[in-house]
Amino acid sequence: MPFPEFLFRADGGFIRIPVWGHIPLDDALRKILSHPTFLRLKGIKQLSFAHYVFPGATHTRFEHSIGVYHLTKLILQRLLTNPLTTSLQTKSFAFDEKSCRLILASSLLHDIGHYPHAHLVENIPITSRNDVVFKDHQDLTSERVFERRDGFGSLAEILERDWKLDPDEVATMVTGKKKLAFSKLISGTLDPDKMDYLMRDAHHCSVPYGNIDIERLIESFVPDAKRKRFAITSKGIAPFESLMFAKYAMMRNVYWHHTVRALSAMLKRFIQDALDEEQLSPENAQRIFYHNGDERALDDLLDALPKPLFASAELLLAILERRPYKRAITLPATPDEQWQFRLATDAKRRKEKELALCQLLNKKFKLSLKGYEVVIDAPSTKSIFDYEDFSELQLYREKRNEFVPFGESGESAFTKQFILEFERATKKCRVVARADLAQRLSGLQSQVIEILES
Repeated sequence: MPFPEFLFRADGGFIRIPVWGHIPLDDALRKILSHPTFLRLKGIKQLSFAHYVFPGATHTRFEHSIGVYHLTKLILQRLLTNPLTTSLQTKSFAFDEKSCRLILASSLLHDIGHYPHAHLVENIPITSRNDVVFKDHQDLTSERVFERRDGFGSLAEILERDWKLDPDEVATMVTGKKKLAFSKLISGTLDPDKMDYLMRDAHHCSVPYGNIDIERLIESFVPDAKRKRFAITSKGIAPFESLMFAKYAMMRNVYWHHTVRALSAMLKRFIQDALDEEQLSPENAQRIFYHNGDERALDDLLDALPKPLFASAELLLAILERRPYKRAITLPATPDEQWQFRLATDAKRRKEKELALCQLLNKKFKLSLKGYEVVIDAPSTKSIFDYEDFSELQLYREKRNEFVPFGESGESAFTKQFILEFERATKKCRVVARADLAQRLSGLQSQVIEILES
């Protein structure tokens, strides 16, 4: 099997990014980094509204993508130079030159389909007809890879000419819609994407939760040919645990920060009302989000609305003017309370509850709220900690030459049940309201819960 020497070349200088420092370049990589389709990621913030709370969190998908590429390259170098890892490769799960190029290109382009606030609006019902308006960002991968830019051509041409790869195969690898031999290396419990964003997000938010021994973790990687993914040896237990603790801490303190979540809920309700009242067409909403960066998307939304502005435009103005809604009521999200998760997937029902809560305030305090002054931040049905993928993670015992399920190995506190406890402790169901209403609403908790559960 030809040795992939390109993994160890640095004939194109270096690029310096926070966290990892100098990253060596080659000509094929430079051509992708300088392409306008990839450069647009400089306008897509990694953490959406987090910079409202953590001013340093203005880092972008551009530097994150380079960081994931860098870590992937380090992992591949480990797999190709360690006698143990080379011995565990099989004919169907071998890291030859083509496979390494495919894995590297996919890691670099794993976020190429991203757009502003994608994780808030993609692939979920967002109108009162429960229409899904915004595609999953991964479903835009092929479109981005094949789009041509004047004077630059397409990323697909670079992949074919300079990377010696089939661009369709790269797009398939990124989307994960069709399982390829190395698909699980790009997304899962133990992937370079998670390793980069946890450390990068903690660095830019200036919080002490992203301290992970990445070098030690990578040193423990071995190929699990049966499940076609990475496993770890015993030396990786401690750094893997720190990775999972980092995600838990970042979820509780940054990603699910009450102000960040309030702004997210406000944006979703604004878009819902704008589409319901035909102030904005689905096609126009897609154009604004798919073809803008964060800084312009919200301004363009405002510019696209007919004048005078309709009532719920106040939500968008409040976001632009940094007037986030405040917590009124916080409830733990539990599997026994299915109504909480239904509110996340049923936009019509969620809006009906929000209108009912405004009516409650109108009746109690003789107000004239219009119905958008209270919004619900419902917990997502998605697994935060990749529970199913974690269940597949294996610990490799070198002396016995055997793979055992990590969560059942008895060598770590991280069992399947522990992961589920993390999930339960992290998710919350919140009711947030305009600042002058939050305290009034919090005094009506029993009536609010009755409305939400009914």
